[in-house]
Amino acid sequence: MDYFVQFQINIFALFILFSLYLFVRHSKVVTFSSKLLQVIIVATAISIIMEPLTWIFDRMLFRGAFLLEYSTNFILFLIGPVIGGLLLSYIDLRTFRHPGRVRAKLYYQHGALFTLMILVVNLFYPIYFKVDPVINSYISGDYKDLHYFLLAGIYIYMLYFIIRNRNLTTRTESRIFILCFLAPIIGMVVQLFDSKLHFSWTSIVIGLLIIYIFLETTPSEEDYLTKLYNRKNYESQLNYFTQIRKSFGVALFDLNNFKQINDTYGHSKGDEVLISFGQALKKTFERRGFVSRLGGDEFAVIVEGRYDDIDGLIEELAERILAEEDEVVSTLEFSFGYQRYEDTVTLDELYNLVDHRMYAHKEYIKKKKAIHQEKAL
Repeated sequence: MDYFVQFQINIFALFILFSLYLFVRHSKVVTFSSKLLQVIIVATAISIIMEPLTWIFDRMLFRGAFLLEYSTNFILFLIGPVIGGLLLSYIDLRTFRHPGRVRAKLYYQHGALFTLMILVVNLFYPIYFKVDPVINSYISGDYKDLHYFLLAGIYIYMLYFIIRNRNLTTRTESRIFILCFLAPIIGMVVQLFDSKLHFSWTSIVIGLLIIYIFLETTPSEEDYLTKLYNRKNYESQLNYFTQIRKSFGVALFDLNNFKQINDTYGHSKGDEVLISFGQALKKTFERRGFVSRLGGDEFAVIVEGRYDDIDGLIEELAERILAEEDEVVSTLEFSFGYQRYEDTVTLDELYNLVDHRMYAHKEYIKKKKAIHQEKAL
């Protein structure tokens, strides 16, 4: 009962995290950001569990007590920069809407890798901490403050990142991100004044709860029907690529005679066709670019790099559609236009160029069909 009273904040925080995890896990809309949020929730739960265990096992004498005391402190030191890096990854993802960018940055786990190396050395020389094997008592190392400087550095960089990229997010998102920065900092300061107030890890739960309520409950990352990225994210991605001067091209797709499909088979069938085409598009282009639905039967792909074999991908897409079991989908026709981006044109001009090529292709298909019909007569 004494432990329950002492660590009641941790228990309450764990209850919130467990409930939050269930809500995110069973959400109908699954996004990359929600998956990342789940990882952050689990990592935070581990830290909240490890913290009281380090206190409970301290000075306890039974077989295996030393291993438990040392390992829980080892994990607690390591989990700090892990959570900081994951929070920064989430903010990066919500800012640039590009999972590949977060992966390329190793989910900002550089601080965690550095800490892991220090902790390996700590096994032989007490840099951060040691545990007296006789009385099983925790003793701070001479360079323990280095760990707190590292954590502070991660969160200071997080604040810098938020301010630097504030124009790429809404005001609400920026405020929530700043709260993610302030919550653990305030918790650490409180705990410095009274070590029995376990706020350093539990304070992160407040930020996660607000993130879920204000960001994750509104599925802004994905198109509600096809589960591809939506127009907002498509435009954010274009802006990001132009800002970093990355090479890319844009391909627009439009389904031919889609209105006829809706009129003949009904809108429910039309939705199935859109979903099937979206999935075929995603399987074909996902490794090459950013696939999105702009609205209606119009889709767009931002093809990364200076990719030249666009015709090969179009053929692959056509083959995927032809292989569909559904007859309506397998006979589906589409028009497309592609244009590589050059910094001499604006994004509006780029869209108009691609749109013009797409409709030129649509007219070409119509004329080709008309010629075949004349020959058949």
